[in-house]
Amino acid sequence: MADITLLRLGSIAWKSALGLLAIALITFVCFSAHADFAIPMPLYLLVVVVLSLWGGFASAAIVSVAAVASLDYFFIPPVLEWQISDPKDTVALVTYLATSLVITRLALKARSEARTAERRSRDVTLLYDAAARLLSLHPESAAGPESLRMFCEVFGLRAACSFDAGSEKLQVDGESVNGLAVKTRDACISGKDHVDRALDLYIRCIHTGNNVTGAVGFEGRIDDDAVALALSVLAATAFERMRLFQTATRAAADTQAEMLRSAIVDAFAHEFKTPLAIILAASDGLREISSLQAEQVEMIDIVETQTLRLSQLTSRILSMVRLDRDEVKLQMEPASLHALTGALVDQFRKQFGRPISLKLPAEDAEIMADPELLGLALTQLIDNACKYSNPDSTVAVELDLTKGYCDVRVSNEGNSIRPEEQERIFDRFFRGSEAEHVAPGTGLGLYVARKIARAHGGLLELDWSHPAAQTTTFQIRLPIVRQEKEQELETHQSIDSGR
Repeated sequence: MADITLLRLGSIAWKSALGLLAIALITFVCFSAHADFAIPMPLYLLVVVVLSLWGGFASAAIVSVAAVASLDYFFIPPVLEWQISDPKDTVALVTYLATSLVITRLALKARSEARTAERRSRDVTLLYDAAARLLSLHPESAAGPESLRMFCEVFGLRAACSFDAGSEKLQVDGESVNGLAVKTRDACISGKDHVDRALDLYIRCIHTGNNVTGAVGFEGRIDDDAVALALSVLAATAFERMRLFQTATRAAADTQAEMLRSAIVDAFAHEFKTPLAIILAASDGLREISSLQAEQVEMIDIVETQTLRLSQLTSRILSMVRLDRDEVKLQMEPASLHALTGALVDQFRKQFGRPISLKLPAEDAEIMADPELLGLALTQLIDNACKYSNPDSTVAVELDLTKGYCDVRVSNEGNSIRPEEQERIFDRFFRGSEAEHVAPGTGLGLYVARKIARAHGGLLELDWSHPAAQTTTFQIRLPIVRQEKEQELETHQSIDSGR
């Protein structure tokens, strides 16, 4: 800092010396020629203006004082004396000094504004160059070392650094002397920008919505804070571009995987149909043999029962895969929810050989529904409850009538759903970590069941209104036809009575 001050003082000194030399030369020539003070005055002013454009305000001010002194001593009566007899001459000298200093100041201001405009024009050009080079990079590497190296090359920075909060990946290009990497990571963790002009550090956080997703830091001489801000915006754009590209790539891969998975499940389910039909036909033919013993007949019953169960399972898989690919198309008709639920509970009691309780309200719930599809949704809930509950526990199925709706609750004990997985259990192909170890599945059941419930104007959700230890409850809510008709009838009756 002291060396810079000495250099500036030295520059002012020798530029002032040149200006004083010019003043002395003009004074000598004009005084030798016995010129009136009106001749050297504009020449002095010219020297002051030229020096202000070239040497700065300090040199111009020194030379202005010297010019006024020379004008007073050599050209204003009494000559060769530091005395002004006429007040008009005093006004003239003061006006001259003020004019020269104002001109000097205006010239310096114009030169400063010109330098600022030139610097801004250069900064805009550099920013444009950086943006063009950034867009030319592959999206996957837009926020990698290549972009950091580009920032350093274009703006002449010592180092550039980026930190991704999601992957906690820190990347640095160049050689930092002030701990840029550590301070960039700390700024991201704290969520606060860090600017230290003394150390040439400019660190800004990258925000996505209300979250801090990263930070970018630069170390080097940046004259304008707006340029540092623009650099951080460019870096944030590169981060977002890379993130969107990765998201799109994963989405495309997931879509292809899901299409392949659906096609494979569909193909296998169709292939199972023919062997199952052959097994049923063969077991039916075995029954015609008259010499069969009781044990053999029992074994044939087991084969037929399990074959029918596998056939039903195959049909369910086919239905779920079809509904997963297509929109749900309902064939609505009046249906009794009591009868539909009771039949399914009896079926699962025989299939699993375990206790399933059924609690029905006194009044039947009549709904408009597609019995086949609604039965598929209820089957999925009861089947899950039987598969993922403790073997000796009771699966509970309960119907509850509310105003205009009927709630079907299916509860089981054991293998509860983890809190962090509750928001994802209705996602397509998602299976909970506990379910993976208990029973096989496709991850389509709950997704399709919710799709069916919504198509009926209802909803399917995980119900925690009556929490108990290790208890899982799913609830389907469906609109009731009978109660809606009764409400309309009551409304008409109240209108008639009011008349």
